[in-house]
Amino acid sequence: MLDTNVFIHALAGRGPAELRTLLANLPLALVSGPVMAELSWPRGRLDPGHADTAAVLARYGDLLARISPSKILLPEAADWSRAGELAGRAARGIAGGARSIRTAFDRVELIHDALTALAALRAGATLVTSDGDFDLFQQLEPGLEAVFYE
Repeated sequence: MLDTNVFIHALAGRGPAELRTLLANLPLALVSGPVMAELSWPRGRLDPGHADTAAVLARYGDLLARISPSKILLPEAADWSRAGELAGRAARGIAGGARSIRTAFDRVELIHDALTALAALRAGATLVTSDGDFDLFQQLEPGLEAVFYE
């Protein structure tokens, strides 16, 4: 299962070459519903009048079109409450560290990550990510498997 940062880094040419290989084989990869939402966000956020917007949106559009609907794992009803609790436990673990959860955006981002973690866990999939929040989720949900890259 691929996390949002895999797509962003591969599109930007950052990270290891294996990320681009993952995108080349995208029809085989699982993606969570929250990742789809995060990848669609630029369509609403970017300024349509900016000179680079059309090119960026075309790249994201091509990418999204290559994700098979059958490979998108959607949260089940119970996942929402479980993700909120998991994100809250992770936030408590983060408190006092180098990072904190202060804004609504921080909370929503952590809940999206928790939903992605639960989807991977339910599917028995290994999550590919560079997001350290998933290290906390692994500690809280021992069955979760993740591969981290820099």
